[in-house]
Amino acid sequence: MRPHALIEGSRSATLRQWWSVTTTLIAVAILIEAVFAGAMLSGVEWARAAHAANAVILLASTSAASLVAIVTLRRIPHGTKLGLTLLSLAAVVFLQTAAGKLSAEGANLMWAHVPLGAALVGFAGLAAARARRLGGQ
Repeated sequence: MRPHALIEGSRSATLRQWWSVTTTLIAVAILIEAVFAGAMLSGVEWARAAHAANAVILLASTSAASLVAIVTLRRIPHGTKLGLTLLSLAAVVFLQTAAGKLSAEGANLMWAHVPLGAALVGFAGLAAARARRLGGQ
């Protein structure tokens, strides 16, 4: 085996591990958002503030992760797919946040907000799966 191939393999493994952790944390934050929503609907007073704060954190983290992935992973196998998946996830989180904010202000958008939140769980799982393939064949 060529020496630079070992270095590249080690680099890919490190990137794969880092991005797997990052995408898993994003997926967990999306699940926690659903927990806060359920608590809010159950009448727990602090849940509305937690739901709103977590939405801002999700928006910032998915946006930052997508930009970093697009810039740094473009030459890594499956890196562009991961970057575009994270960018798409950030766009959906933005739409979800906007629908939630408008719903809180009285707009009739809860019909879109709830199923979009459920879809985000699957979308985050897709990002985590793509992170696990990063640098591979």
